[in-house]
Amino acid sequence: MLIMALGKSQFSLNDCKAALREILDTFNLPDNAAKLEEARIAAGNDMLKSMQSVFPAATQMQMQVIQRFGFLPDGEGCLVQFTKAVRVYEEQDQDVRQLNNQLRHFLIPPVNVPHPVAPIVNQNGGS
Repeated sequence: MLIMALGKSQFSLNDCKAALREILDTFNLPDNAAKLEEARIAAGNDMLKSMQSVFPAATQMQMQVIQRFGFLPDGEGCLVQFTKAVRVYEEQDQDVRQLNNQLRHFLIPPVNVPHPVAPIVNQNGGS
């Protein structure tokens, strides 16, 4: 199966695997890894801060890679089209599923959420 990359060129299953691998490799390049780590440290455990600092840096790195696979550099549309293509191939191929899970884990690391404290209930059953 081939998917059109924004109507320009074909994006095959092998292209999808290669693009996901390249994205993961790009994140691990020394300069990029340092930039992402700095953003993560600044964000701490705050998901909103992470979305404001880590995601934009990671998105820029992703877009540089996926443009080489025929996706037009039109901002978020590029990433949306790529993500849709990955989802199609993810349903068909274990390797794509695994690579995309690695990518998700990289972009959305586990967040430590404190356990909520049970509310104190008064005698009348209200809080």
